[in-house]
Amino acid sequence: MKPATSFFRDARLRELLFWCAPALLAGGLLRLFMEIRMPYGYIQFDTADFLRTPFRLLADHQYSIDSKKAFLTPTFFTLPFLLHIPALLFIPITQHLMGLIEVVVAGALIRLWFPLWRWIIIPATVLIAVSPWQLWYEHTLMGEANYVFFLFLVALLGTHWSQRPTWMNFAWFALSLFCICGTRAEGKIILLFGFALIPLVLWPRWIPMLAGALCLVVLYELASLGGGGSHAFSLLYATLFEFTPNDISSEPAVAPYLLPLRDETIKAAVDTPNDLVALAKKIDDQVEIYVRNKPGAGNKVKAQIAAIELHLCVEILKRRPLDVIVTPLEKFQLACDGWASGADFGPHALLDKQPKAISRLHGELDVLSPGLTGTKLDEDGMRQFVLAHYDPARMRWFTEYEDAWSTGSIALRLPDRPAPEPRWAHDFISMIPNPETVIPGIPVYFLVAFAGMLTAMLIPGPLRLVQTAWILAMLFTWYVATMVGVTNARFRFAYDPVCYAYAVAAVVWAIGGICRLARRSRAAKPEAPACTAS
Repeated sequence: MKPATSFFRDARLRELLFWCAPALLAGGLLRLFMEIRMPYGYIQFDTADFLRTPFRLLADHQYSIDSKKAFLTPTFFTLPFLLHIPALLFIPITQHLMGLIEVVVAGALIRLWFPLWRWIIIPATVLIAVSPWQLWYEHTLMGEANYVFFLFLVALLGTHWSQRPTWMNFAWFALSLFCICGTRAEGKIILLFGFALIPLVLWPRWIPMLAGALCLVVLYELASLGGGGSHAFSLLYATLFEFTPNDISSEPAVAPYLLPLRDETIKAAVDTPNDLVALAKKIDDQVEIYVRNKPGAGNKVKAQIAAIELHLCVEILKRRPLDVIVTPLEKFQLACDGWASGADFGPHALLDKQPKAISRLHGELDVLSPGLTGTKLDEDGMRQFVLAHYDPARMRWFTEYEDAWSTGSIALRLPDRPAPEPRWAHDFISMIPNPETVIPGIPVYFLVAFAGMLTAMLIPGPLRLVQTAWILAMLFTWYVATMVGVTNARFRFAYDPVCYAYAVAAVVWAIGGICRLARRSRAAKPEAPACTAS
């Protein structure tokens, strides 16, 4: 067995670390500065859902996952409680380290996927490493940082398996897919990348192909046991609710319960998606009344509600496919000028929103506070802890950094246009004038990134099909997340880093193409005839 130090003697790894060094240096310094200025992690409103797992484990000795969350992040957040390390210190440090490893993983992908990787790797990895949205999520007790990490790792391990198709490499690839399924509900869609790779790598060996596909099916079922996305159909139907037909065929008797609410929703916001969370709750309430009034309703009311809403979504898709298809694109544009973090670390976030998030842990702080802070605190004690350890003035630099990054990102965009109705501003920060009354133009860097993805799928190369499979799976996952989610920029948090890399690649390819055309033009230009004496 080779010693561990031989891993670092690998020439390819040394080369990769050399090219990633600028990004690691810049990203490492930013993360270190964040830890110095605010060493404790940010408690967001959804943090309480993740902390249900350590609470139940410590209080009742039961391992359980909140129905709205996937399994990996709550389990990861449980570790510091078991190790007796303050979770508010352990989690951000660990997630920042994962962010730096993610930079190297992204660099390895660029090294493998792009022929002109030496021109792409430094600017692309630097943009990924210093993105304020990455930094914000890494410092927050949520699952997003883990999702981004495994999104890149899945791509790398899938690529490695395609180059060396052994069952051991497939096992590592499958493990990474299992992990991304455990970070967010949308992670399960990334399994499409695995199903696409199986025929690409194993064709035409039918038995190994079937075995690999069966492994992924089992993996999906195991990941589903951990919960995650219990309200997905509710949010999806809320997104499509205005398209509900008058003559509902999938469940005709539910019409009187839903159509008046549909008409109110259309009247309140004709062309602008509504507050989907509140709307989904109203829809659920109406469908629940309908279900409970049915003869023989039974006990599985939630399952019946989800089934009815799923059937309504399918019916709307069949009747109005074009409207359904463009809805995520409209939601993406409505939020394309927002901050992908959805917040800063200013006074409102730290001193107003954070105490409200802590109030969700009211009945659990006796058990959780020692593991969170190292000291047993009640709710008032936790509020005093926030006032003592979270100083917005010390994080003003980060707010200004986010502001500058967002302003620069959207400075070049397609023309804005007036909004027919005021935009809903949930977790909404925009750098354009009068944002609530404007439909923003799509930032140019997104268009350049999409052009880069298309180019990558067309350029011949040994890994073109692997890269194509990952791009399509990633874009479809992004599309579905935007379809189901509320209308804000947070649902592109994982895909901005991907866009940075492909935007840089597109620019490099464009410059290279222009240079080649210029050289060919000079080579084809006929020389001037020599002068002769008369």
